[in-house]
Amino acid sequence: MIGIGVLALLGYTILFVLLLALTSGVAYSAYVYMQHRKYAHIPSVKRANFFMGHYPTIKDYMKKHECPLAEVLYEWYKELGLVYCVHVLHNTFVVCLDSKVVKMVMTNSKHTKSHVDYDGFQAIFGSRFAGRSLVNETDHSRWSQRRALFNPAFHRQYLKGLMDIFNDSADRLVQDLMKRADGQTVVTMRDKFNSITLDVIGKVGFGLDLNAMEDPSCPFPVAATKVLQGLQKSLLVPWYSYIPSAHARNFRKEVKEACHLIREIGRDCILSRIEAKARGDATPQDILTYLLDASKELQGDQNFGLEEMIDEFVTFFVAGQETTGNHLSFTLQQICRYPEVLKKLLIEIEEVLGDKPFVDYSDLPKLEYLMLVMKESMRQFPPVSGSTRSLAHEIECCGYTIPKGTRLRVNHFIMGKMEKYFDDPEEFRPERFQVSDETPRHLYAYFPFSLGQRTCIGQSMAMMETRVILAKLLRRFTFDLVPGQKFGIKQELTNKPVDGCKTYITLRE
Repeated sequence: MIGIGVLALLGYTILFVLLLALTSGVAYSAYVYMQHRKYAHIPSVKRANFFMGHYPTIKDYMKKHECPLAEVLYEWYKELGLVYCVHVLHNTFVVCLDSKVVKMVMTNSKHTKSHVDYDGFQAIFGSRFAGRSLVNETDHSRWSQRRALFNPAFHRQYLKGLMDIFNDSADRLVQDLMKRADGQTVVTMRDKFNSITLDVIGKVGFGLDLNAMEDPSCPFPVAATKVLQGLQKSLLVPWYSYIPSAHARNFRKEVKEACHLIREIGRDCILSRIEAKARGDATPQDILTYLLDASKELQGDQNFGLEEMIDEFVTFFVAGQETTGNHLSFTLQQICRYPEVLKKLLIEIEEVLGDKPFVDYSDLPKLEYLMLVMKESMRQFPPVSGSTRSLAHEIECCGYTIPKGTRLRVNHFIMGKMEKYFDDPEEFRPERFQVSDETPRHLYAYFPFSLGQRTCIGQSMAMMETRVILAKLLRRFTFDLVPGQKFGIKQELTNKPVDGCKTYITLRE
């Protein structure tokens, strides 16, 4: 009798589980259907299937053409126009490429960053990464309070004091490249730029001497790359955490270890500074000092303790180093591809710097053409492809009503390729950014550092650092691109040169 009872209980349990699965499946199907119906009035390419939506199409295109997601979205713009929607599982986002709507949304703080897109930065595969830091905080009031506390760390007077570090770092890079300037050694400049920008952010932000330029065994660059790969994978393939294959398990393990390494470096750095301040030691007025001051201002309800300070450390370190290194790589790549641009740059650098060994702060505004080249480089190869906002209310875009709560994706990578905003967009033409009395067509179509209140806090520092490094390198060396390499984008959350800007280097006569 007991055996029959157990079997009956087991049968009821199996039946319950099956009914629960069936009910969940029906409910999920209904939700997906309602999502599709909600956006049925907005243009869209044909979905590959009901549940996966456009994901198989996106994946196949990216694999076939070895390109980032932004290239897929660009192809769809050519087919669908300025506004269209994309479905992946139960998630939908709307791409908007109308500069007027971009301005309206990005300059209105009511339209906040999307939880779906930015909460993934908090942890990767269950391992804490950036928490709720400045980059991915979706609560505007919370973000605004923290941003105000960090702004002094990027004030012009503070940045002027960084010129010694910028010059010294550029000189160290020059010395390193001198060893390889034989015209035969292949030098991957992306790796060199990543190392030197890592050293810069370590020194100017946190008083750390990572020595990544001279020490190839420094673990930080590899760890930073690995966490960005993990972020990219977790955002593009939300179910990757559950894939049981050995490859997936090993990848997740490596990403978690990289997260742990970076956070432990941050922990040691912060605790060392706290101890130094407690002893009364003199400490620099750097990002870390403002971070510690912020911890005092945000006590209580804001819960800004050690882990939150580490969140900001991770954000400033990875975001500041990675994007600047990639921008340097893309810009040098384009300079090498266009001899007439290089010729103008060399004339300007000679006129402004002459034989001076030191680039002064007052020299930077005089390097006008170099700034134009950098801007044009970011038009074609932006640090990131775009941004996403969650609409606080419905809006009108190109004759379509976009509902409240929609994830609206603005994409300056695509907008930078559109003739609507730029004449001959495939040409590398720095002069297009020269200041004129006319309002440029590309206003609100060009925003490599984002728009509105949430513009990149470190953009001025990055542009200063980039000018110093490029001016010193171009004055000293001739760079020739290794034949046969590709000039596209490799996306690992940030955009980087697909082949790393491989060069042969010789001393300039």
